[in-house]
Amino acid sequence: MALSSADIKKLWGLAAGRCSEPQCGQSCVPFLDPNNPTVIGEMAHMIPQSVRGPRGAVRPGEDTYENTILLCPTHHEIIDKAPGKFPRETLLAWKRSHEERVAAPFRDGVFDTKEGLCREIATVLIENKAIWCQWGPESFSAKTNPVSNAALTWQLRKLDGIVPRNARIVRLIESHARFFQPAEYDICCKFIQHADAFEKSAFNRLDVDAQPRFPHEFEDLVNQYV
Repeated sequence: MALSSADIKKLWGLAAGRCSEPQCGQSCVPFLDPNNPTVIGEMAHMIPQSVRGPRGAVRPGEDTYENTILLCPTHHEIIDKAPGKFPRETLLAWKRSHEERVAAPFRDGVFDTKEGLCREIATVLIENKAIWCQWGPESFSAKTNPVSNAALTWQLRKLDGIVPRNARIVRLIESHARFFQPAEYDICCKFIQHADAFEKSAFNRLDVDAQPRFPHEFEDLVNQYV
């Protein structure tokens, strides 16, 4: 049994027609012929239809959206050649993460003016600053009681609060880059570099002194249009 028309539309639509491998993102419908798109995308089964196939299970996999992932031909072949390295759980994580990246800009909002965009960014910066002031290493509780659990709380608040908010700001900047003059976008890029380093340090302890600090000129730039 083949995938239903509804499942095909859902799979391609939620993946935005691009390969779901995290480092790929290749268009599955490239215009190799300027006048006619070429469909190269492949709807790969995460659990094969045969129990003897790659990632075979006790029961054959179903022809459904839930059991398929959109891939370019190269990555489809790679996962089937090395099923031990790419189990179903890994493919599910790829699919979930890819669809999340596709959907994120629409949840973040699309703004028609630089003022509206900057007001939204300013709000997120205020929320981050509140977390920093309450739990950060320079907060009152951290300085007055070094043996408290403030450090642990700060680690958690970085992961569930500041990191995702920074990521949202980065997405807003990148999806509205047209609003910024080159010099302004240069300042935005400093924030993007800071956000990337901050996220990495939240998962792996990096040299704090080597990380790009929060660029206050970015906050000034945003507030200029609020």
